[in-house]
Amino acid sequence: MSLQSDLSERMERATTDLFWVPRDVDVIDREDLVALSKPGAEGYLNVACRLRRPASELPALVAEVSRFHRGEHSRVQVCDTIQAQPLDAALTEYRYAPTHTHDARVVAVTEFVPRSVSAVTVRRVVDEQTLRDAWAVIAAGFERPVTGSAQELKQELTACASPTGRVQRFVAYLNGEPVSSGGLSLHPELSFGFLWAGCTVPAARGRGAYSAIVAERVRCALQLGAEFVGSYARQNTSSPLLAAQGFAVVGQMTYWHRISS
Repeated sequence: MSLQSDLSERMERATTDLFWVPRDVDVIDREDLVALSKPGAEGYLNVACRLRRPASELPALVAEVSRFHRGEHSRVQVCDTIQAQPLDAALTEYRYAPTHTHDARVVAVTEFVPRSVSAVTVRRVVDEQTLRDAWAVIAAGFERPVTGSAQELKQELTACASPTGRVQRFVAYLNGEPVSSGGLSLHPELSFGFLWAGCTVPAARGRGAYSAIVAERVRCALQLGAEFVGSYARQNTSSPLLAAQGFAVVGQMTYWHRISS
């Protein structure tokens, strides 16, 4: 296996590592199917991360995903680590449609060269205020509301409480205001750090905050023993940004969505 194929495989395996999933989320974790479901949720909590069966059996597997998501918003992740055409056909049959394609981008932590950013301060999420700052950035950066109950806030803080834990979150501040945020999950068995939810509020883009968030997550991954870090970076948005940071493309992933039954 080439290094590129190996890294693409590590990326996909990282997304099927469910150590972080909250207790109120239903889970299927089998060799042929990994999926999450939470009534009323969207996105990463109503997703099928891995579907693996012979082509003739894929329609039945997609049907299982559809039932598991209770006819609600459903998302399926299709990586180029598999022969996608049969799965694409099965998804189309069940009224899923491709939406955004992401580049799987990876960099070796020892080869990463951080950009010099003097005006930005990055803090690790350690308390309610920094977590709420991260939520506010995500809401503005991705242009979608982010809310959380007291229980959800407690769960997320518990997950990222330890400086050596497998989940880390960071917020960048410019002139005292939270302007960028990003998360990191560590996968020791893969020697890999997965970057997620990196974004910057529109008014602060182009001022170095995103670079500072990337650099801090890479630094943290190196400190905690990862050999590589990577992210599924959406084409035409975050992918060019990570390319400028030295992250190379090792594969692709496309999300398929079905909004309702």
